[in-house]
Amino acid sequence: METAIDERRPTRAPRPGYVARTLWNWLYSNLHNLHGSYKVVELAHLRRLGPGLLDAAHPWATGVSPHTGGPVWPEHILFATPRKERWMVAPDADDVIVTRIGRFLSAMVARSTAADPEIPQGSKRRMPHAVNYLHGAIHFSGAFVLFNDFAEARAHLDDPAFLREVRRFARTERREFTLVVRERRYDPVEFAWFNAFIRARLPWYANPNGPGDKRVLYGTPSPYPAVNIINGSWILEMEKLRRGRTDELVRPPIDRARWFQGAYGGPPVGYSAMERFHAWATHQTIRVKGFQGGLVFTRRRRIEPANWEKFQASGGQWRAEVQIPAPFGGAAPDGSAPARAPEPAP
Repeated sequence: METAIDERRPTRAPRPGYVARTLWNWLYSNLHNLHGSYKVVELAHLRRLGPGLLDAAHPWATGVSPHTGGPVWPEHILFATPRKERWMVAPDADDVIVTRIGRFLSAMVARSTAADPEIPQGSKRRMPHAVNYLHGAIHFSGAFVLFNDFAEARAHLDDPAFLREVRRFARTERREFTLVVRERRYDPVEFAWFNAFIRARLPWYANPNGPGDKRVLYGTPSPYPAVNIINGSWILEMEKLRRGRTDELVRPPIDRARWFQGAYGGPPVGYSAMERFHAWATHQTIRVKGFQGGLVFTRRRRIEPANWEKFQASGGQWRAEVQIPAPFGGAAPDGSAPARAPEPAP
């Protein structure tokens, strides 16, 4: 098993202004996330969005583009690196990868299209209807970029030109953005660091979703490692849904020729102490919530009764989330093969 670089220190020094930009991005992204969280609470409780606002045949629930008649997700791959030859777990073709992710999210929307009878919240419908609906904006309207592994993704996200294109896309298109890693077997601790790496470079919240047995920070299940880089465009589309303007939710395909046409990337860069600290500190905010952990908009006891029994049997030690080590004293991998999550089922 290979380790691309020694993760204990960056391969090269951070760019000038790194500390100031990182602190600003953390502050802004947390405030931005508070606003987004309030909008979810508003739509889930204060001005509750109920079931049946979309028909079961709506593109948000099916993923079928009325413009092409096929799945919308392959049309929205804006950038993908050349595939490497050696894998720990061989991935699907890129169009299959994004289709698997898209179908996973569209299935969430579909659970909220049933109004009579409504699917009760529990193991069959984990999230409130508002949360299910907002995934329609992410999977149907949003864009995808694909990388082979975390090291390759870091090399691109540390490139100012690539970051400028990400910001330009979000500002111009007003669509959400999902970063996907093709390698399905990964070190979950590194995934947490990678999420902090992204948040050090972009002023938005980000959730690390993946197929591992344990959740990473505030992430949720996903067929492939995928980070939703949440710029807030979903709020505009949810407002259209709330007002009944459902036809406006079916946006045309993205003109891919306008985006990510340059050469991007650079020398490899590791995780800084600030980034490892950020991942660890985020984990501490999850730990203090006990069994509830990283779930925010629904009670874990309500949807995971079997895990509640595990929690009680363990004397309160069971956790749904991966333990993130403290960033002090060489907590990062030492160059040998890191502990990996169990190989996900195909």
